[in-house]
Amino acid sequence: IGDEAVKTLGEAIRYAPVLQSITLVFHKAISNEAAKALGEAIRHAPALQSISLTFDWASNEAVKALREAIRYAPALQSITLVLDDASNEAVKALREAIRYAP
Repeated sequence: IGDEAVKTLGEAIRYAPVLQSITLVFHKAISNEAAKALGEAIRHAPALQSISLTFDWASNEAVKALREAIRYAPALQSITLVLDDASNEAVKALREAIRYAP
């Protein structure tokens, strides 16, 4: 899906008052801008407890955006990440997010 679709999906996630779980699978790379919008949505989703994300490829910037979402999401209890192609830097960023998540 395109960047605008990802941003629209992000808005739906962010403002859904009772959404508790979501699974997203991206078979094409999404832009850094779209990843940031999605990360912000996850970070501010009030009831989101579980998320499963699959990326065939994600840039370091995209992963960093998701790192912030994981680290600060208020209700997040469970996360599943599948990164088919990720750099060491990206993995370290995710490790840090998981380590310091409340």
